[in-house]
Amino acid sequence: MPEKELESFSVPDTIPDRNWEELLVSVWDSLKVRSRRFKESQVRSVQLKFYPYKNGNHSVSFHNGVLTAKFHTSLTEAREETIVSFVSLLISKLLGLKPKQSWKEEVAEFLNSLPESGTGNFKKLRENGAAYDLKVILEKISSFYFPKMDAKLLSIGWSDRLGKRRLGSYEKRNMNIRISPILDHQEVPIYVLEHVVHHEILHHILPTRIKNGQNSIHSPEFKRKEKEYVRYKEAINWLKTEYPKFLIGHQREIGHRLRSEFYG
Repeated sequence: MPEKELESFSVPDTIPDRNWEELLVSVWDSLKVRSRRFKESQVRSVQLKFYPYKNGNHSVSFHNGVLTAKFHTSLTEAREETIVSFVSLLISKLLGLKPKQSWKEEVAEFLNSLPESGTGNFKKLRENGAAYDLKVILEKISSFYFPKMDAKLLSIGWSDRLGKRRLGSYEKRNMNIRISPILDHQEVPIYVLEHVVHHEILHHILPTRIKNGQNSIHSPEFKRKEKEYVRYKEAINWLKTEYPKFLIGHQREIGHRLRSEFYG
């Protein structure tokens, strides 16, 4: 069975490309002071592996000074807060410490936002929402920015999960773009939807590259082309400044709509 590949769009942050080894050691050092068993332990090296399957076990272990971590590849796409919460949760459990509730909530939302894996038939998602028609947006962005691409190969739909941080994803296996229904609201500017769709199309046309033995999903070329969307700066600014306020005011309304199977 072919393995499912997933690329995603998350609410942007200002954190540069991260050093995973440095992050793991930093979190380990900050938490170990509260652990009786590992308080004096020093990390001499880090072994880091990413796996493409959703249901694999995420784990962190420590033996003879070697800190070993195994994560799902989609974690490379997560926002910084999610990554720190994920690493902190796993390391705190390893150290025998009680993890913060905020870490558990952040990680749970991230994992629940991933499409279900399995061999079942592909579920066609609803294109026409309460405020926006994703098919219209896909056709507009495709024809203007990617005229040589066969847009008919792509499908798009509103996700059946209310992702507040992971706003879009691209599944290579089915060539399907999913958009979080949190954005299906008249107070969300159209250029935000267009930016997210533009971002996911780039995942379709630009292959993931290997850099230093790890997947480089947002390559320099990807980041350059992403800025070609004419309202890129406006979209990023809205997501950073207005989106948090929008969430407070409207997530209950959209959540109720989702539970009514509007997007089923």
